[in-house]
Amino acid sequence: MEKRDILKKIAPCSLMCHTCSGYNDGVICESAKTLLKYLEGMKEFYRKHMPDAVESYNTFEEVLRMYSDAPCSGCRSTEHNGCSIEGCFLLECTKNHDVNFCGDCDEFPCKKTLKLFEQEVYKQWLEGNQQIRDYGIEVFWENNSKK
Repeated sequence: MEKRDILKKIAPCSLMCHTCSGYNDGVICESAKTLLKYLEGMKEFYRKHMPDAVESYNTFEEVLRMYSDAPCSGCRSTEHNGCSIEGCFLLECTKNHDVNFCGDCDEFPCKKTLKLFEQEVYKQWLEGNQQIRDYGIEVFWENNSKK
């Protein structure tokens, strides 16, 4: 995959937009659309042959529709529709420092993120950016795009 395409799928913080349920070009959204396509006509089958399963099927279909209508166009977009972490300033910060990721910045790891992330996300941020710094974005993508 081209670096510019990878950049669309990974937020400046190194978290994976690609696997986020809110990302409209991500694996969850695309998988939900695919499942909905394959399930066309199944409701009628359930009604006729498995009426006790119709309610469960309807719930499943509602969830798939929710995921297939993901509203976010990625953290690098100005149209992420509030899906990102509330108060996130990292896109602006990376632009101001002329870098693609926090790990590319001379100030990494900066203390500003301690207030932004809860502990587990901070750990992911730190590890992800260190991997990008050590191995490059292409290797990071290969190692993390299926998680």
